[in-house]
Amino acid sequence: MKPLQLRVLFIILFSFSGLHTLYAQSYKDQFSLELDNDQYIDPNHDRYYTAGTFFTLTHAMHHADTGKLVKKIIEYQLGQQIYTPSTAHIYKPSLFDRPFTGYLFGSVAMNWLYANEDALKFTAQLGTIGPNSLGEEVQTGFHKLFKLYPVGPWYKYGIQKNVIGLNLNLDYKKLIYRNDGGWFDISIDPDAELGSTFTYVDAGAQLRIGELGKFFDSGITNSRVSSTDNGAQQKEFYIFTEPQFSYVAYNATIQGGLFTHETGPTFGIYHEVYIQQIGLEYSSPRRWSLSYVAFIKTREVKSTALGDQWAALNFAYRFGKVR
Repeated sequence: MKPLQLRVLFIILFSFSGLHTLYAQSYKDQFSLELDNDQYIDPNHDRYYTAGTFFTLTHAMHHADTGKLVKKIIEYQLGQQIYTPSTAHIYKPSLFDRPFTGYLFGSVAMNWLYANEDALKFTAQLGTIGPNSLGEEVQTGFHKLFKLYPVGPWYKYGIQKNVIGLNLNLDYKKLIYRNDGGWFDISIDPDAELGSTFTYVDAGAQLRIGELGKFFDSGITNSRVSSTDNGAQQKEFYIFTEPQFSYVAYNATIQGGLFTHETGPTFGIYHEVYIQQIGLEYSSPRRWSLSYVAFIKTREVKSTALGDQWAALNFAYRFGKVR
């Protein structure tokens, strides 16, 4: 999808979401689609983390009223990520600076959201790299469908062995400060992942400015669903930024499977990585949430590869009225 088409679609969806502001009600389920692509930042940029697609179903669960726990939410996600060298079409060896890699996965996450606005999320993810990830088929098919340049060769410059990986992630968000007007806040957002595909520790601080919801009822924590009818929800419309420092112990999309000897070419990794996020999010009082988030990442591959950049578009629709 071209940048102009994306802008038009984004404007249409924003306008449509505003039609529901007078009929707010609580919903217990949400479906969301996230599309990641490096060309959402630069149409001439097509390398490294080049595309991602994620389907997420979110459900607000009933829980005992303890006065502390406000919501308990479960998420089911199916996703695919595609990584390429500096160009998706290798016509000379000097262009090869990262393996062609696909990562296909499914995950289940549990979110606990508290009255003091602490948010805790635990995710279990099962996925695969290698040919079974279908990265080559999806990228090749996409380029053929839209008559783009040929991609590959994956068989020569890609991860060759199918490796199944289990990854466990723990994410914590804590409010540090919110001003009296409620239009500016700061939070910390550490998380850690342990697994055979990814192992890392992150530490970040998030700043939001605009019409803000509390963390137990906000798009920033994917918590706009509810198991009880709380009446009209507050509209959210804000910008945010998050500088994030990461220590990466292992990345199978670069290094190959943790417990296998990869037959294809792989690279070492930089363990210290910095990621800058800048985003815009809108949530209507009723059904829709929309966001655009840009990511800028320092070098992570020990090769001639440069830093990376991409953006994520997320469209969410809530359903299942709370009776």
